[in-house]
Amino acid sequence: APMSVLHLKQNVIVKVIVTERFKNEFKDDISRQINDAESKARDLKASLGRLVIESAGIQNPTYVESLKARIEEERMIQEALAAQLKEKLKEVENLPIDSVYPYMVVEGQADVNVGDNLLNKISATEVTIKDGIVVEIKEGA
Repeated sequence: APMSVLHLKQNVIVKVIVTERFKNEFKDDISRQINDAESKARDLKASLGRLVIESAGIQNPTYVESLKARIEEERMIQEALAAQLKEKLKEVENLPIDSVYPYMVVEGQADVNVGDNLLNKISATEVTIKDGIVVEIKEGA
């Protein structure tokens, strides 16, 4: 039997109309993420120091070296993340009020019926919000 409706996944682009409230909440959120990343990087640096001391007598230097390399790599990832987030913080700081900022992409669902233009249906839908409230929905391209 022919199906009448097909449910397909589609990306929904969430755009935000910038307000002071949005900027403050977003900056708080980014600052928390920066603190997390920097704190992880500090912990990793400390555990690297401990490892160097504790491994002084260990007979298996290759194991210790690979462990050190893994910790160091993770520390660099966290530091790079913190640096990226600091750039993002500056970007958010400079967003003009009432400008439109592409905030995130969420997964939605499109219902496709016989006779629909498929590409229009599954191309990204845009939702614009202001202080969390939806102000506009644009379907497809």
